[in-house]
Amino acid sequence: MEERAVTGGRRTGNAAGAQAVPDGILRVGDHDIDLSRRTVVSRVDGTSRRLTLKSLQVLLALVDEAGKVVSRDALLARVWPDTLPTDDVLTQAIALLRKAFGDDREAPRYIETIAKGGYRLLAAHAWRPMPVAAIDAAPPPDPPPVQRAPRWRWAVAVAAALLLVALVAFLHAGVAHDDNGNGERAPPPSAAALPARETAPPYHAIVSTAEQETTPRLSPDGTQLVFARQDPGTRRQRLHIQRVSQANARPFASPGPGEQDSLPAWSRDGRRIAFLRSSDRRCQFMVAPADGGEARAVGDCAESDGLPFDWTPDGRGLVASGAGADTGGALRRLDLASGRWQALDYAIDRESVDALPRHSPDGRWLGFRRGTTLGDLWVMPAAGGTPRRITTLRGDIRGWSWLPDSRGVVFSLVKEEVRLYRVDLAGGDPVALPVLAGGNPVHPDVAADDWSMVFEIDRLRSGMFRLRTDGRGAAEPVFASSGVDLTPGISPDGGTLAFVSDRSLHAQLWIGQPAHPETLRAVAGIVPVPRHPPVWSDDGRRLLVIGRGDGGDRLFEVDAGSDAVTPLPVPAPSPAFAAYTDRADRLLVGIDGGQGRLQLVLYSLPDWHRVAAVEDVAVARYDAVGRRVCFTRPARTGIWCADAGLGSVVAHDTRFPDPAHYREWHTAGGTLYYEGPVAGCRTAWRRLGEDVPAADGRCLIAGQAALPGSSSVDAAGRWLYASLPLEHNIDVGWTPLNAPAGVAGR
Repeated sequence: MEERAVTGGRRTGNAAGAQAVPDGILRVGDHDIDLSRRTVVSRVDGTSRRLTLKSLQVLLALVDEAGKVVSRDALLARVWPDTLPTDDVLTQAIALLRKAFGDDREAPRYIETIAKGGYRLLAAHAWRPMPVAAIDAAPPPDPPPVQRAPRWRWAVAVAAALLLVALVAFLHAGVAHDDNGNGERAPPPSAAALPARETAPPYHAIVSTAEQETTPRLSPDGTQLVFARQDPGTRRQRLHIQRVSQANARPFASPGPGEQDSLPAWSRDGRRIAFLRSSDRRCQFMVAPADGGEARAVGDCAESDGLPFDWTPDGRGLVASGAGADTGGALRRLDLASGRWQALDYAIDRESVDALPRHSPDGRWLGFRRGTTLGDLWVMPAAGGTPRRITTLRGDIRGWSWLPDSRGVVFSLVKEEVRLYRVDLAGGDPVALPVLAGGNPVHPDVAADDWSMVFEIDRLRSGMFRLRTDGRGAAEPVFASSGVDLTPGISPDGGTLAFVSDRSLHAQLWIGQPAHPETLRAVAGIVPVPRHPPVWSDDGRRLLVIGRGDGGDRLFEVDAGSDAVTPLPVPAPSPAFAAYTDRADRLLVGIDGGQGRLQLVLYSLPDWHRVAAVEDVAVARYDAVGRRVCFTRPARTGIWCADAGLGSVVAHDTRFPDPAHYREWHTAGGTLYYEGPVAGCRTAWRRLGEDVPAADGRCLIAGQAALPGSSSVDAAGRWLYASLPLEHNIDVGWTPLNAPAGVAGR
């Protein structure tokens, strides 16, 4: 690589000079880099990020050789001269640059990774002699010309949202920073084909306050927005409505004392808005005129109604998930005139769980998500019939919406990273929309008659804490950081904690002794999936961890002494969870049972022979003292236990946990405990069992919920380790969409 001496707007290229950074402005693609301040400012949306000195020096080295491949060795020698750096320092520097530019490793516009070669700068660059002022947030878009075409309780929904934000923030950081690289038919195939890659839409934050703005919905014509926000004065969550072109929102509907409004949905004609109103006493579906007026109750909510729902095309009913109701996992319809619910008539087996129903803008089709952890999108005629699967993701789908032509959909997926995708119902693979810089896009909603979309922009910082289960004392911070810490797993003796965190700028498994913070270290060789905590062996020597692998998730075993990572050859794709038993030659694994359902399988090692299996399991844990396997189900409230051979399944508790909190339970000393919200307490601790009085238990944190799926208890049941939110912000984003060829956009 040729070294060049640079003066003024240029720079020196020798190793010693690499430690110095000149002043001035460097323009790379759509971003301006203030070299003296080490800030990267987007000229598209005004977002700003700060670089480390080393990441900036890496960028300058790539600029010097723009268009050419710069080897990893050359970059290490140039930016880290006279040291013995590991590859990780360069990987982290590249990851930080990608995050600052909002770049996509799989479809790069700025920095390209060359397998076994190095990196190459793709974007055009130029030096600017005069500094420019920092750009403030971009104003909301002007109103576009419109083309008009002829329960779970509120606290449950918030807890689920917290987990989502933590998960998406973590995964976005984790994988975007990982440079290791390892009946009736649906619409006919005449639908326009999607492009191989979407052109970048101009993302805008149109609602951005210190409060959390959730579940945004666009009016059919795309001119108005309704969303939920907690009132800072009353602390009640209520709906707000505003024009897309304006920055100020006005309250919509008036919840009473102790009531919360959430999950708005526009009727197809744009004249009415339906939503949920919940309190500790009841939950109801409400309907109010979109232009203001008194809201009226139209029907009661079921346990599952913390999930988005939709209007029927004729405006006479609502369609919602049936999980937790007497319809099992089937979708159900609420008749607005009578207030009665009825299961939809369509093909569904007993163990499937369908949710997030949405009718196509033309009224012909009803789409929904089938499955939870292993979910996919399905579509069927609006009148019922045989559903057809339109994606094969087996993934965590966090909201979706039809496109205005009813020929495709947009959805948010937690996968290698959290991003929006677009897929054509006529066939083909999903197409990723451009990465959103400075947040994670979830819960998209597209206007029925306009090619525009809103979505949540979720940001969260969480920390690791421990609490006494007897309720004494306050929560104590453990291994504090400025990142996202999730899914703690405490060893049986309570001495060592394993968890996942992005504190190093990419997803890693961390292990350390809380009593000795200096022992904390990251485990190399695994990118963990923060869905369930790491599971310890009885002797505290080994850990089971789900991590990213070639072709999907894999099960790994980690030696806690040497940090050696060993992939386990589970004979099924994408295992979701695992647990040790009291036999070294037996292992419990949750696998894909088909149709988006999980199956618990007991394997005999080392040949991985299936000994026994239980269908319809959300997550399972082994109780070493009771020598039993206990588990929750995805669509039913309660907890079940079987013997160690998965025989003689019996219900242990039919009151807790509900499907929203299927992970919030633990086994300690042969007793099962629930750790989740109850009336008047966001994080409670109570024994499980049919013989346990309903009033049994204590409140650990009255006003704050531990992130769902992110808690663990020691074998004695004395200390609960939990991830708690520290900073949480949710804004609303807006963008126009690219209409397919031949379809009029706005």
